[in-house]
Formats: sequence, structure tokens, C-alpha cells
Amino acid sequence: MTRRHIIYWAMVGLLLIIPGCGGGGVEGGSEEAPAEATITINPSSLSYAGGDALTTTASAFVQQFIIVAKDPAGIPLRNVDLTIFYPFASPGGNVVQFYDGDPSQDAPAQDSPMSVTTDENGSYTLFITFLANGGLEYSADIQVSSGAVYGSATFEVTVSE
Repeated sequence: MTRRHIIYWAMVGLLLIIPGCGGGGVEGGSEEAPAEATITINPSSLSYAGGDALTTTASAFVQQFIIVAKDPAGIPLRNVDLTIFYPFASPGGNVVQFYDGDPSQDAPAQDSPMSVTTDENGSYTLFITFLANGGLEYSADIQVSSGAVYGSATFEVTVSE
């Protein structure tokens, strides 16, 4: 009877230990940010004043935003899944186009919403191209979420007076 109990408890212990082994998302994969985390975007607000209302030709520009996910102690969270959205970003880049990397280095264009993962420093660099001038005006927030955590940055293009 004692031997049976020893084998039983050894099996129970083994079953409790095995699920604790492995990556847990930080090293071996990605996961959502914990609810206490923060997401910041730099710059937090950007306004581009284009040509006057009579300018008829729109021009393309490149901008980057640095997105950082941190835990409550301010420690960067690596391998965190992020979803990035901007209402004027659309497939084909009619007004705003997301890129997974620098577009001048032939980075691929991405649709909005865009799914990415933070790097080993807890950050992701979002590149966008946007149209300005030609009488174009638009304003909205770039929205970044991971689970229940949310961050935003205002991006607008206006016509200069």
C-alpha cells in the first residue's frame, strides 16, 4: 500500500510541474500585455499643416511612431502582441498606409488594423506614409491595443491658412 501511495503522489507532482515548464510567452512566443501595463506612443500628438486650400496636388510624406509597452514598474514588455488601427489607413494607401519597417527600404505595406509584436526592448516602430496638401484635411487617433491595455496618439493633417 505504501508503494502505491508513493507512485501516486510522484505522478501528481510530475503533472503539477510539467505545465510550469517552457516559455510562458516572454521567451517562447508572444502574448497580450497584462492589464496593469501601459502603452505609450511617441510622438503622442502630431499635426502637419499642408499647403493652402487652393493647392491641388497632394504629396506623400513618411512619419514614424515609437510604440512601447511597459509593466507597472516601467520595465519594457518584450514579445507582446499589439493591434494598431487608424481610421484613414486603408489597403492600397489612399490617404495613410502602414508599413512593417522603413518604406524607403522596401518594407511591406500593411492593412489597418495591423498586428505586430514588440521587440526585446518592448517597442515597435510604426512607419506610415501619408498624403498632405491638395486640400486634404483629416484627424484621428492612432490606436494601439493589447488585451485590455490601450494607448493612442493624435495624428492630423490640416490645410494651412
